[in-house]
Order: sequence, then C-alpha cells, then structure tokens
Amino acid sequence: MAPRAERRAGAVAAQRALMARPMHITIVGAGLGGLCLAQGLRRHGIAFDVYERDAALASRTQGYRIRIDHRGQQALKACLPEDLFALFKATGAMPVEGVNVVDTGLDAVTGRWVASWRRASNEGAGNVEEDDLSVNRQTLREILLCGIEDHVHFGKAFVRYRECEDGRVAAGFADSSSAVSDVLVAADGINSQVRRRRLPGATPADTGFACLYGKTCPTPAALARISGVLRDRTSIVFGDGLAVIIDPMRFRPQPTGYRLGKCEDYLYWAIVGARESLGIGWEGGDALRQDELAARIERVTADWHIGLRALFQLGDRTSLAMLPVRMADVPPAWPTNAVTVLGDAIHAMSPAGGLGANAALHDACLLARQLGEAAAGHRSLRAAIGSYETAMREHSSHAILASRRGTEILLGYRGRPHARPERILAG
Repeated sequence: MAPRAERRAGAVAAQRALMARPMHITIVGAGLGGLCLAQGLRRHGIAFDVYERDAALASRTQGYRIRIDHRGQQALKACLPEDLFALFKATGAMPVEGVNVVDTGLDAVTGRWVASWRRASNEGAGNVEEDDLSVNRQTLREILLCGIEDHVHFGKAFVRYRECEDGRVAAGFADSSSAVSDVLVAADGINSQVRRRRLPGATPADTGFACLYGKTCPTPAALARISGVLRDRTSIVFGDGLAVIIDPMRFRPQPTGYRLGKCEDYLYWAIVGARESLGIGWEGGDALRQDELAARIERVTADWHIGLRALFQLGDRTSLAMLPVRMADVPPAWPTNAVTVLGDAIHAMSPAGGLGANAALHDACLLARQLGEAAAGHRSLRAAIGSYETAMREHSSHAILASRRGTEILLGYRGRPHARPERILAG
C-alpha cells in the first residue's frame, strides 16, 4: 500500500476507534467558564475532568460582585441542572432601583453611558429577557462545583501537552501526572498556559490600566459616614482619567441543603484607571500588598467628597486586590485540532461593560452543545470543535468591540495609552 493510502487508512481507523469509545474531555481551569462547561458536559452525558492549579476553590481572591446578563443566564440555564439554576437565581443579590452617574464630588454627570450596562434588548417576538443579576463570584463558583466535586482536581498546574497518534491529546502537570482525553480545553484564564502553547501569538495586550477592587461592610457606623447616594443604588463615579463602580450587595437568606460559604451583605467597589494615576508602576505592580494598595487609594481619593472617601477608608483591607487590565484583539481563525480555548484564555476584555464573564459562560454553553452533537454521533468531533470555534470567534468579536467602546466612555480610552510598545500586539 502506498504511503499516502496508508496514512489515510490510519486516519480512518483512528476515527473509528474514537467513535467506538466514550468521549472524555480534559478542562484546564476551574473558573466560571471551565466549571460551566463541566456542568454542560455532565448534562450531555460526556465524561470530563477539570484540573486547577490553585490548591482549593477559595485559595485566592478573584473578585466579588459580578453581573450576569441575559446571555450568561441563558448559558447557565442550559448547562446547570434545574435545581442548581434555581439556586443560582436565589443566591443573587436583591435588585436595586436606579443608577447614579456622578463625579467625585457626587454631582450628577450626564452624557456618559455604556450601552452594555443597560438591560439587554429583546432579540425576537415574545422573547422577554432577564434583567442583569448581580451575584457573589465565589458563591457562583461553589454552585458550579456542586455535583461534580469528584471530577475537579485542585493543585494541578498544567505545564505541557502533546498530541497522540490516535487523535487524542495528553496533558502533563507540574506534579508529573498526566491525563489523556479526546479534547483539551483551555479555560485557565488570561494567563493561560495552554493558550501559550496552542496559540502563542494570541497573548492579550496590557492597556496600561489597572483595576483596584474591594468591599466595605455596611455596618451602622460605616453607613453613618458613607453618603446616602451610594448606599441604595448602583453608582458610576467619573474622575480624572479613572472611574469607580459601586454596587450594594444585599442577599436573601441562603437556601438550605447545599454546601455554600456564608456570604454577608457588602458594598462592592472597583476603581479603574491608568496605572500612573493610581500610583502603580509597571514593575511589581501586580504583587502590591494590601496595605500598599490602601495607601494608594487614600492618595488618589484625597480630594473626593468626604462621603465617597469614607467608602474606601472603611473598606475591608483584606479584600483589596489589583488586576492589570488586559485586552485581546478579535481572535483570528486558526486550524482546528483537539485543543481548544474559551473565555479569558482567548478573548480577555476590559471590565468596562461587564462582558468578559458572560462571554466565557456563553463559550461554555456553545462548546458543550457541540460536543454533545459529536457524542451523539451527529457529527465528527473535529467538525464539532471547528463549529464551536467559529461561533466563539463571532460572538467574542462583538463583545471585545463593545468592551472597547465601554472603556472609551468610562476612561476616555482610545487605543492603549501608557502601554509599552513591546507589549502591544495590534491596534
């Protein structure tokens, strides 16, 4: 038999062997996108394992309030069992009425609004969309972990992968263990180690901005000092080259029967601005200690309204964290293989507009659906991954552009100010 014919026969044999055995998926990363995908795979009857480098679900601060829009809610509804979706809805913060748009003196500001902050518009006749739901990020991760704990492995830092002759892919971890599966999914966030090997040219660019976030407990003493304007409504505060988002997070009594951490009410806040404006340099800024972050916030807010400054002065210092704002370009097409990507691993976005987490959840729903089609024998696995990647690139391109428009309005961002030239990938 000729070499070409031998290769073709080998490929056919490998495909038949793949179809004859149960599908198994390896997911790297136990963030919102990775866990949502795992839940979606479970609903489709597809075996999976999730590998997370952190030692536990709550090993490090990953943010507090997160807004789940209509698209994110629909993704969760499609992937979660009915009881867990109901739990997700029940544990969300109670809605607040209205939005304050003010300056740092708490005077009203007009003409600055980001379209994605609004309630989503209906996409078709009779399709009534949900309002955005504010949830505690850690609570949502705990819900997404429910029922799949035995398949989520912590303390597993991904280091490499290799494609096998039979079409599968082997993932290797820092502890010398490995996992072989039909598909490897990079859900390991903005610093994705899988993406660096799969798509080395897709690293998101550093914008020169940073986000400082934390929370303040609404004790009677704190509320006596914090302006009443900020206590009962979502607030967007515009400063000189920076902006602040403030959200009151009030929760109903937690449903019983689930292992969820206790979540008390809090005032969530995030300050987004140029690193220089926040007193954060390029070198070592990602590792600032919480007392250093508190000192920088004190300096930045020194001339702000006293009732606004009190929000930060009374903040829980242990909750302070800083993240650099990185943004990806619209993902280009790439040849499909058994390694794919979702969420921040491929389309990192600015926090302006609150689209990043929702895009990751939508990715998870799309990929679970396509893999379900392949598992049911309706299409080949390679075709399913390719269809997912095409759809993911399309919807994420819209989200990236909307995020950039939101950043322009929020921060006056037009391009990538203050970013070092070598860190810029494309315009």
